Amino acid sequence: MPKPVTLTELHPHRVTTLRHRAQMVRDAQPPVSLDLELCYTSLDPFAVRIGLRAEDACVHWSLSRETLLLGLRRHEGIGDVAAWPVHQPGGPGWLRIRLGPLRGCAVFQTERDVISDWLDVTLRLVPQETEGDYLPWDTFLASLLDHN
Repeated sequence: MPKPVTLTELHPHRVTTLRHRAQMVRDAQPPVSLDLELCYTSLDPFAVRIGLRAEDACVHWSLSRETLLLGLRRHEGIGDVAAWPVHQPGGPGWLRIRLGPLRGCAVFQTERDVISDWLDVTLRLVPQETEGDYLPWDTFLASLLDHN
């Protein structure tokens, strides 16, 4: 017997994806090259999804867009996620991102300017402080109130 299929109609929404390279940073070890994918959608306007891939392994993580925006200028984040700029004289500026608890975390970096340019695109799609306008709160609350 075939499995039931549920079809869901998706309304048009705003989305941007960045595919780039990153490096996993390790103490006293050469960096490990990674494929990086960042995805942003107005369906989840406060979050950025990160995908990291190296050969046979991959991991996906969600973090706040605000953490990345602030991390371009200063150390931002507590807990399992942090982002901060790293400046190199005569070289590219980096954005470092730590994912996971302090013990056993992964730290990776990618060019700060590339991330900054991509975040500018996300801000054109959904400007800061308008994120809540993209969430269907009124519909959700009305549905809850109709059931009481």
